[in-house]
Amino acid sequence: MTQGQMARDHDAHDKSGVQRLAQWALAIKTETIPQAALNQAKALLLDTIGCGIAGRAEHAAQAVCSTLAPTAAAHGCSVIGARGVFDAATAVFGNGVLIRVLDFNDYVIGNVREGGESGGHPSDNIPAALAAGEAARCAGRDILAAIVLGYETFLRGRALIPGGSPWDGVTASGFAVPVMAGRLLGLDEERFAHAIALAAARAPTPAAVRSGHLSAAKSLANALVAQAAMQGTVLAAAGVTGPLKIIEMARGLRPVFPADETVDRLTAPLPDPPGILAANMKAYPCVATAQAMVDAALCLHAAVKGQIDAITSVTVTLADSAMMRRQQQEPARLDPTSRESADHSFTFAAAAALIDGAFGLAQFDNDRWTDPAVRALMGKITLTTSSRWDESAAGSYPCNIEIASANGTRHAREVAYPTGLSRGRLDMSAVEKKFSAITAGHLTAGQRDRIVEAVMGFDAAPDSTALWRAINS
Repeated sequence: MTQGQMARDHDAHDKSGVQRLAQWALAIKTETIPQAALNQAKALLLDTIGCGIAGRAEHAAQAVCSTLAPTAAAHGCSVIGARGVFDAATAVFGNGVLIRVLDFNDYVIGNVREGGESGGHPSDNIPAALAAGEAARCAGRDILAAIVLGYETFLRGRALIPGGSPWDGVTASGFAVPVMAGRLLGLDEERFAHAIALAAARAPTPAAVRSGHLSAAKSLANALVAQAAMQGTVLAAAGVTGPLKIIEMARGLRPVFPADETVDRLTAPLPDPPGILAANMKAYPCVATAQAMVDAALCLHAAVKGQIDAITSVTVTLADSAMMRRQQQEPARLDPTSRESADHSFTFAAAAALIDGAFGLAQFDNDRWTDPAVRALMGKITLTTSSRWDESAAGSYPCNIEIASANGTRHAREVAYPTGLSRGRLDMSAVEKKFSAITAGHLTAGQRDRIVEAVMGFDAAPDSTALWRAINS
């Protein structure tokens, strides 16, 4: 190593964590990001928009949207399905709630086999890239590049939160949002660092938002972090400063991200392939860990159709991990009392899919988790785990369902890799099929086609005007 290289290395490590993260985010040029990652970003963008359009029918989303106040600014930001324009932070909050409220947007497996949590829902932060890109009139390709880096930052940050932590994974959005927005708003390195510091200072979120009897806070948690992070980025752009040592300080984020190598891991070179290629599409509107379980239940529906009352037991076996065992034992998931708890309930999802032969948004109508027939079958379900998939399906949430009936018949179905699992690249045709299905009651075929066309050509678009015109026409 030359003396000059040693000096530069020393200078880099003399910077605070947020300064190094800002430097990292600015150093990656759009043209160096693999086309496969940009294509994945387009697929995820379409899926996210579809979730947001369908989400407008939910009570929590309608309540949130009723509180959003348009701005008189000439260059405001758009909200899915809303008239007028909004300031960037408001748009991020509104769109964030819309895309998350159905629990239907993407997921990443994460490091659950090593005792940590799931990788969460990185698309929760796509609204930040859209808002900043719209405000700054950025090219579509630059917005897609920001999404790729936002995914990378979110996944790295979330992986640094220890399993069983009292802090929820959405805390990592305090890094991801300013990384995306700071690039698109054209911040220099100094203001970029302050943007990250201000955003991170408002990010820590207790795990209570996703524990116990779940409330609407599950859908709002990331949107609130992202809103504050976008506001912090806008303030930093205007010269407002933040605590640059917030990652390292004992009274900063050290209790949330306790690893000594936190900054090194956040600022490691962009891998090949980037983390965004590990993102999966949810085929069903329920918790990520239940996707294979629903697949298995749907396959078994034909075998037990018309004989539900004859079922004596249903054994659901999932992969063994601390997270999975905890999810199986939570009383609120076993006895859901809200839409938010129901879509996180293994017993409800399995019972509804077995009875109906379908598991979509309609399965939550009329508080279906209170239906006596559904409740009766839920009471016959036993949840357990097995480590036998540790090697064969380590990159998945596999499931096996065994059904026993009073007449002695038994049926079983195992699904190692559920519908929608990326395994390195999403199937765009599957994403389009889901988009059409969940927006069918909200858009005409022509409107859906225009949105798909705008997303597919987004990497060549001069800005996001055509995309938003298609979404809100």
